[in-house]
Amino acid sequence: MRGEGRSFSAIAGRLGLKRSRDAYQAFHRALNERPESERPALVGQELQRLETLEARIRDRDSADADKMNHRLEALEHMRRDLH
Repeated sequence: MRGEGRSFSAIAGRLGLKRSRDAYQAFHRALNERPESERPALVGQELQRLETLEARIRDRDSADADKMNHRLEALEHMRRDLH
């Protein structure tokens, strides 16, 4: 579902999970279960999605610096979790 461009919130809803964090954790479990040879491509795809998300955050939240910075910080955590 992540490969289809769905947000973790949308994935959580579709899977009947309570929080987007639960979907995020499921994504990482699934990523870690993939063969080692597949992981670099999957990580690269996710990093690209995060780049796109960063651009949207910067555009959408530019009028509210605190909100934008909070979201960008969370995004940076997501990037670090991929390495």
